[in-house]
Amino acid sequence: MEQLKPSSFERDEIFEFETNWQGVDLKISYCPRWLCSDGDEMITQHIEIRSNDKSQIPITETGYRSCFLMGPDVLEEYQNDPVQFVLAWLDEASQTKKWKCHLEQSRQGDLFG
Repeated sequence: MEQLKPSSFERDEIFEFETNWQGVDLKISYCPRWLCSDGDEMITQHIEIRSNDKSQIPITETGYRSCFLMGPDVLEEYQNDPVQFVLAWLDEASQTKKWKCHLEQSRQGDLFG
């Protein structure tokens, strides 16, 4: 993906991406200048993550997550790629005890739930 530069975008311009994380299809919306005024030095970026079938993922139980990022260079570590950022976030969150317990319970099923 071509490197995105948040400071060069129009205010409220939204980019849509689709990807897959561990068998879960995701839609990612990315606004590199969310509610920024022209000439604003402080840029707020906005990312929305949705699992297509509302599947639980490590960062949300509902299949939806909204995330605000402050500053124009917050995604530099991910080559300004919001998809790469989200996938790294999911990979990191999938290492938590809570997520591992969720996976284990999902495999076993729940006779009482």
